[in-house]
Amino acid sequence: MKKNVFCAWVIVCWLVCVSALPPAAGAVGIPPASKSQQGYGNEAFRNVTVSKTDTSQYVVKGQARVLEGNVRYVVTDGATTLINSFVSASRGGLSWGSYELNLNLPGSKQPLTLILFEEIAHTGARRHELKIPLP
Repeated sequence: MKKNVFCAWVIVCWLVCVSALPPAAGAVGIPPASKSQQGYGNEAFRNVTVSKTDTSQYVVKGQARVLEGNVRYVVTDGATTLINSFVSASRGGLSWGSYELNLNLPGSKQPLTLILFEEIAHTGARRHELKIPLP
């Protein structure tokens, strides 16, 4: 009996956390992010800046508000996914945490696009996609 009460409590807490997050953006047809003076951003990512440090190297810095602090990202040249990985932000959940990506893309075709997103654990679906063109 106590196990059932605990399970119900965990489910209620999870639902409260998930319902407090902004609604997910659709995965199809998301336009590239607009850039402000602070950098790129949306509901889950803010102050995202991209620096090209060499002909094929980039440094991406920003803040994320994603569950468990997992910032998922892919880099694509339009036809091929070149990188599919993740980095951990300094905080997770409803708090903003900072992160940094170091990307090395030798011999890649232009134009390149970085897509930041949060992955829903139980479905694998993307949430809060942020598309950023790489210089």
